[in-house]
Amino acid sequence: MSDYGTTKGENSANSCAFFGEGVTFKGSITAPERIVVHGTVEGDVVARELLVGPAGTIKGNVRVDQADVQGKVMQNIEARVCLSLRKTGRIEGAAVYGEIEIEKGGVLSGEVSSLNSSEKGDKKPDGVRVSSPPIAFDAIRSAATTETRRDDVEKTVTKK
Repeated sequence: MSDYGTTKGENSANSCAFFGEGVTFKGSITAPERIVVHGTVEGDVVARELLVGPAGTIKGNVRVDQADVQGKVMQNIEARVCLSLRKTGRIEGAAVYGEIEIEKGGVLSGEVSSLNSSEKGDKKPDGVRVSSPPIAFDAIRSAATTETRRDDVEKTVTKK
């Protein structure tokens, strides 16, 4: 028997849009629950949850509650609750988030801002959201590693 006749809320799997590898979708899409992208979406994406697989690409603006990015998002993304950028993930554009998690190797190139800081009153007088400049995580990591090595060398020299 087919599941096409189920009513709203009975089965959240029916509220999922899935784009497999090799599939290219051109146009904006809105889903009430989840969107899974292993192919390419060229257009804006709106949903409650988003999963961009390692081979997935979105070339458009994204507005979701939760995002798990293992592939590429080539424009702006707003994840109101949580943005997870995995080690194979890449975001090139503005990222607005409630909470953020970035695995080592994940690339975030663009303006970054937190919704939480805006809610706490960290706004400019004209109402513009406060944001940080683009972050180069590799530079931060290598600078921290260099300082640690320098400290270790100084401790070793001082002890002798």
